[in-house]
Amino acid sequence: MKVMKLLVCLLLAVVDALRSRNPGVTISLKRSERAKVRKDGLDLLSLKHRVEHDVVLSRMRAQAQQVHALQYYGELQVGTPPHVFSVIFDTGSGQLMLPSARCDSKACKAHRAFLQQNSSTAVPIGWADDPFTRARSDLDRDTTVVNFAAGEAVGQFVRDKVCLGSACAVADFVEMTEESDEPFAAVEWDGVLGLAQSLSDHPEFNILHKMFQGTVLKKPIFTVYLGRRFEDEAEITFGSIRPERMASNLHWVNVSQEGYWQIQIDDVTIDGKRTGTCKKYGAKGCQGVLDTGSSLLMGPKHDVNALLAGLNFKEGTERACKPGVTFPKLGFWISGKLFELDADDWMDRSPEANCWAHLMPVGDTGRGAIFVLGMPFLRAFYTVYDLKAKQVGIAAARQSKKEKALATEVNLVPRK
Repeated sequence: MKVMKLLVCLLLAVVDALRSRNPGVTISLKRSERAKVRKDGLDLLSLKHRVEHDVVLSRMRAQAQQVHALQYYGELQVGTPPHVFSVIFDTGSGQLMLPSARCDSKACKAHRAFLQQNSSTAVPIGWADDPFTRARSDLDRDTTVVNFAAGEAVGQFVRDKVCLGSACAVADFVEMTEESDEPFAAVEWDGVLGLAQSLSDHPEFNILHKMFQGTVLKKPIFTVYLGRRFEDEAEITFGSIRPERMASNLHWVNVSQEGYWQIQIDDVTIDGKRTGTCKKYGAKGCQGVLDTGSSLLMGPKHDVNALLAGLNFKEGTERACKPGVTFPKLGFWISGKLFELDADDWMDRSPEANCWAHLMPVGDTGRGAIFVLGMPFLRAFYTVYDLKAKQVGIAAARQSKKEKALATEVNLVPRK
């Protein structure tokens, strides 16, 4: 018995030592541009079992991405031996979805597909609420429907080994047995990896939680860094924080409602002046969702229209603007600290002397005054997502030249 206890203590000591030395897994993001900027809208939030207000929020994202889509995707490995798939990394959804080899749709055939027979560790699962039980046959398996902006996918459940670089876990995910041509047939990625807190059908489907339970990653966190310019570096790091990516100290904010990475916003500012936007919503103020799957800043229609007018966009999100015309800063008071976006963060200028604001007014989401802090916010700030503490850390992003990644790298490509 003493020998057994000694061995257990030694094993725990080894694990702790590995955790203390492990710098985390860094996934490098690379950029590519598509011509169909205004057509490829993907709604990553609208899963079958969401309540109605989540469905409304998903439509909100879909509308934004149809206007100006920007998606980051990269590789992960599934099965034994490992097979490589490209996926979108999305903080606004909660599980892994991959096309199945049993899918005959044109969209599935255009991408790499998951084949259970090719993996010695794959286990077909019958029901989402019974994630450990092997299905007796394909007829004894539940199906789930994933609704997208321009179509849908139908899938079944499977359990297998999933790896992000050197970080691996055994978890359940959805293999899609049907996919509509829109938007899947023309996209460059195979599937979606959700990074939300708790939006999956069952905890066993949350790849992020399973990853931190089953690896020697130092901390149950991940971080997002996006360069301001199209050619700048971008990355996601799992298990550690990279101080060299920050130009200020981290400001920690509690998650206000679990599910999405949702925080409270106390007020919105224009050139540093408070607008009082969130006063009318009482003690809860405005609610903000940090969302790597949204290319715009979004919020309640009446609030965003008022902000657009204050930002000198008095007739919507587009206007003529001559070179040299200046625009105000847009800021968010979050937990006692102001986070400001320069005009070049929240808008684009075209060579034809037109300007377009990266803000979208939307209707009621059912979750109160929701502001979606998408790519314009995430380009300006380095964000840290802490699963255990249920907090988000925000710091000014350091805009630097290319440097060699310090940990395992997987190339990702954002699509605009």
